[in-house]
Amino acid sequence: MASGEMLGSIFNQNEYSTARMRAIWTDENRLAVICQTEIALAQAMADNHKIPQEAVTEIKEVMQPKNFDLRKLRLAVARNGHFLAGLIEYVQPLFQHEGGQYLHYGAASEDIEDTAYVLQLKQAHQLIVDYVQRICQRLSQLVAAHQQDLCAAIAHRTYGAYTTLGFKLGVFLNDLENLLTKLEQQAPQSFCGSLANGDGLSTMVGDHSDQVEADFCRYLNLNTPEMYWHTQRERFCDYTHFLTEIAQVLGRLAKELLYMSQTSVQEFSEPYAPGRQGSTVIPTSREPYMCESMLNLSTVIRNEMTLMYDQMLVSGEKDTAVWRDLYVAMPEICMYLSGQLNYALVLLTKGQFNIEKMRNNLQLDDGTMYSGALMVAMSSKIGRQKAHDLLYQMRVEADAQGKSLRVVIENSSRIGAVLSADELQAIMTPSVEHIPNALFKVQKILQLFKQHHPELQIKENK
Repeated sequence: MASGEMLGSIFNQNEYSTARMRAIWTDENRLAVICQTEIALAQAMADNHKIPQEAVTEIKEVMQPKNFDLRKLRLAVARNGHFLAGLIEYVQPLFQHEGGQYLHYGAASEDIEDTAYVLQLKQAHQLIVDYVQRICQRLSQLVAAHQQDLCAAIAHRTYGAYTTLGFKLGVFLNDLENLLTKLEQQAPQSFCGSLANGDGLSTMVGDHSDQVEADFCRYLNLNTPEMYWHTQRERFCDYTHFLTEIAQVLGRLAKELLYMSQTSVQEFSEPYAPGRQGSTVIPTSREPYMCESMLNLSTVIRNEMTLMYDQMLVSGEKDTAVWRDLYVAMPEICMYLSGQLNYALVLLTKGQFNIEKMRNNLQLDDGTMYSGALMVAMSSKIGRQKAHDLLYQMRVEADAQGKSLRVVIENSSRIGAVLSADELQAIMTPSVEHIPNALFKVQKILQLFKQHHPELQIKENK
C-alpha cells in the first residue's frame, strides 16, 4: 500500500494518483528492486574476483520476491530497526550453502537504498515522460485546430485584449515541451547507481572499486557516477524540481480551464462519464472537479518540494536525519504528479471548448479591450502620450455618464478627428487579421515542438 492517508486510502487514492504509479512505490516493488540491486552487486563483485561465482548463483536463486514472507520480513525489520539489516537477517535461513555470507558483501546500506530508489524513480520517469508526451501531442493538436478561433485575453481578471485559443494553449505546449526536454536531459545525472560505501571511498569493495561500481551500474542499466554522491542530493532534488515545475504549469492550465468553466463564461466543460455525479445536493450540477483537483495537486506537490530542498543539507558523509525527507517526498511527488497528469490528459482529450461562446463573450466587453489597439493607431498621428491621455479621458467620461466606453468613443469628435468611422469600426471588430502575431507565434511554437521532439510527431501520425 502506498504512503499517506489519501495515497493509501482505497477510497480516495485514485483522486490523487494513478494505480500504475502507486505500484512503483509499493512495498512489493521496493523489495523487488532491493533484490535486483543485491544481485547486481554480487555479480559485479564476482566478475572482479571478490566473491565466488557459486555464491552469486545461490544469491540469484534466493533473492527473488516470491521467496519472501512479507509478514515475517516486516517483523525482522521491526526487531532490527533497520530495513536492510532486518532483510539480511531474515533471508539467511533461506540459503542452503555459503551464498548468504556474501550477500550485501562490499556495500553499505546507503549504496543499496539509494540505488534502489533510483531504480524506482527511473520506473516512475517512464510513466511521467509518457504522460507529458501524450499531453504535448494533444496540446499540439488543439493549438493547430484552434489557431484562428478568437477568445479573450485576460489581464487582472478582466478583458485586456483578444487573442486566439490556439495561442493561449500554445503557451502551455511551449512550457511543457521545454520542461520535457529538461527532464530528459536531467535523467543521466539522476539515474546513477552507487557503490561508494559510507565514507565515499569504496573501502569495503577494495581494489579496482571503480570497475566494480561500473559493472554494478551496468547490470542495473544505470549510469556510473563520476563522484561519491550520497551527499550530493541535488541528483534527486534537480529531478523533482522539474517535476514540480511541470506541476505548476499544469496548475496554471487548471486555473485557465476553471475560469472558462464558470457559469458566466461557459467556454469549457469537463467530461462527465455515465454515472458520475457532481453533487449530492445539486443533482443536475456538472462541477469542474477535475480542474479543481489538478490545481490542488500543484499546491500539494509544491509543498512537498520543500522537503527535497531540506534533504540537501547533509552533514558529513552520512546523515539520515535529512535523507529521511527524501523517503517521504520523492515517492509522493511522483504519485501526486501522476494523478495531476492523468487529469490533464483526460481534460484535454475529452473536455469541450465552446468556440461560439468564446466569440460571443467578446461582445461583453464595453470597448476597453480595444483601447490598446486604438492608442497604437492614433499614436502615429498625434503621438503616443496624447493618444493615451485622450482614451483615458474617454474612460472617465463613460464612467461619469454611466455609458458604455464603446459608445463614448464612437461618438467622440476628438477621436473622430484622428480616426475615420471605418478605421474605428475595423479596429473595434475582433479579427484574426488584426493580431497576426497570434498566428505567427502559434506556427513558431508548433515548429519548435516538431524540431525538439520529432519522435512524437511520428507517433502522432501513425
